[in-house]
Amino acid sequence: MRRVLDNLLSNAIKFSSPASEISIQLLDSDENTIQIRIADNGIGIPEEFKAKLFDLNPQIRREGTFGEESFGLGLYICKQIIDQHIGKIWIENNINQGTIFIIELPKK
Repeated sequence: MRRVLDNLLSNAIKFSSPASEISIQLLDSDENTIQIRIADNGIGIPEEFKAKLFDLNPQIRREGTFGEESFGLGLYICKQIIDQHIGKIWIENNINQGTIFIIELPKK
């Protein structure tokens, strides 16, 4: 899980401007699951990338806001780890632009 959180936070930083805000929330969503939400106000994810975002696809890559290189593997690895924990991961658009990554995990 540390690798998942590290990757999602690194991406939030990589694709946001220095003055933007990144938030992390831990929510007790119901009696069986918790959610971790990481929201940024960065450049967002193009619509054409969203369907394949968690696939092993090195063509789905973008430069960071300061030209940082991306390899297109991090979200695929995150998905594999979350699956091993019998969880789910998905994205939502952030109202303030940017992206919200949601991880849902069982409590037990």
